[in-house]
Amino acid sequence: MARAAVEVGVCLLDGDGRVLDLDPGFEQLTGLGSAGLGRRLPQVLVWSPAPDFEKPVCARRRSYAGELELCVRPTVALGPVRFTATVRRTRSPLEADLERQLRIVRQTLDAMVEASPVTILTLDRDKRVTLWNRAAERMFGWSAEEIIGQPYPLVPAEEWSSFEKLYDQVLAGEGFTGVESRRQRRDGSFIDLRMHTASMRNAEGEVTGAMAILEDLTETRRLEERVRHAQKMEAVGRLAGGIAHDFNNLLTIIIGMCDLMNLEVELDPQGHEYLDEIQRVSESARELVAQLMTFSRRQVMRPQVIDLNDRVRESARMIQRLIRDDIDLHLELSFEPAWVRVDPTHFDQILVNLAVNASDAMPAGGELVFRTKIEDDDDDDFPLVRLEVIDTGVGIPEDVLPHIFDPFFTTKAVGAGTGLGLANVYGIVQQSGGTVEVESSPEEGACFRVHLPLVGPPTETPVRRPRATSIPAGNRESILLVEDNDGVRRSTAKLLRSLGYQVEVACDGTEALERLWDGLRVDLVLTDLSMPRMGGTELAKHLHSRHPELPIVFMSGNLDVAELKAEVEAGRATFLQKPVSIRALATVTREIFARGLEPSSLM
Repeated sequence: MARAAVEVGVCLLDGDGRVLDLDPGFEQLTGLGSAGLGRRLPQVLVWSPAPDFEKPVCARRRSYAGELELCVRPTVALGPVRFTATVRRTRSPLEADLERQLRIVRQTLDAMVEASPVTILTLDRDKRVTLWNRAAERMFGWSAEEIIGQPYPLVPAEEWSSFEKLYDQVLAGEGFTGVESRRQRRDGSFIDLRMHTASMRNAEGEVTGAMAILEDLTETRRLEERVRHAQKMEAVGRLAGGIAHDFNNLLTIIIGMCDLMNLEVELDPQGHEYLDEIQRVSESARELVAQLMTFSRRQVMRPQVIDLNDRVRESARMIQRLIRDDIDLHLELSFEPAWVRVDPTHFDQILVNLAVNASDAMPAGGELVFRTKIEDDDDDDFPLVRLEVIDTGVGIPEDVLPHIFDPFFTTKAVGAGTGLGLANVYGIVQQSGGTVEVESSPEEGACFRVHLPLVGPPTETPVRRPRATSIPAGNRESILLVEDNDGVRRSTAKLLRSLGYQVEVACDGTEALERLWDGLRVDLVLTDLSMPRMGGTELAKHLHSRHPELPIVFMSGNLDVAELKAEVEAGRATFLQKPVSIRALATVTREIFARGLEPSSLM
């Protein structure tokens, strides 16, 4: 092992300047060993000027150890000792400059380590902490003063064996990177980390310990969970949309036949009672399908710019009647208008579902708060409106929280709920360009937090259309009905004929084009979206190329064509949501013939 650098050495001399004793430092700096004992110092060391031992003197010389300074001084008589000779290694200008630069580099590195947002720490061979930066203090809770010099405290008992194996690997000179593990904070909680380590070495290349850089994976894990949840919701949404599509076709037939029976069949009172019950159940089924469509984000939205505060005030009056008398409803709304672009009816569903959910969580009564706030910081490029629905109920168990927005997930008794309420909240918020999250602990209530993009105030006031009181009839206009489902095609054709229209039919877009190209003349095309061979949007594009003046109405159980959906929500295309009632069918067709609707830009 190389000797450590020595700065000072001492030698004892008698009255004639003979060497009586010298320490290892003097020997190392001057090269004078035991052979010099008993000899006069000027004889064994050549200095300029030579010491004369009559007065204190200092001389300089260069040696293999660098620039040396020798000082000989009289001392208090102690036996034969009369003089002490001290040799000191001095710094040359070059060495002093190098030391200054090294000091600057060290200070810079220390500052970088302290300022780093990443946790950096070092351990010695005995696993004692030797460096602990500020990020480590924030991550684990111990200050540097508390932990430096102490054994490494972060490893949970169940991971100590694997930690020792990894540390032995580092002490053997083999670092590692990207190893994920758990570590324990001062408060006993755990944190998921990704570790990168390297061996620490001294000037001789010997491993003296380890340096570790630790990444906090908490946010990464949360984002991964969000992605998994979004993928699961998307898959379930596709399934729900497919089920809703098929179910809507069945409901279209049932509701259509009921409408025809009301119009064309003479029934006795009991027959009307049976028919009314079928229609009532069909309407309930329609609402259930609408919830599925909302969750799967295939429901048509009619977004408007509204003041969220005004809408909350209006909805609160209705919600107060829905919840029990032992629940106090409070509004804490922002002073400034909270402009958002949402479908007002669907937004009401958000409030109602969250309020009913909160009411169920407070069986003994409590408080329900609707709170709004505008989050519009100067450095925020995307200002938001935050809506909070807070209750003082029983809270949500930790194992339930990850599933709270899952469709058909419910903690209620069988038959007491569909499990679609919060799933619909999730779907509406997502479709409105926002996010929703929940914060809750058992026995501490819950807070559902909705964020929606803040927009500018509306440029014009939306016009409310008066509700029709009678079913408008046709005037023998000709309609081409394009529908692949036989039952839907037959029932819809009968409804249109009962309204006074002439009806031609085709089973898909290809057959419709063939008939039109063969000379069939019609005043309107009513087409399903999803069909074999050729669907409704492709049919519309072909028609627009040759008959741009021909109006087209789309109908479907789910609106899953993004381009068409945007056109419908912007009011540039006409869409009928299945199941289609006779009133909706009559109203839309009559409006088109009355105002000569321009074809959609998709045609």
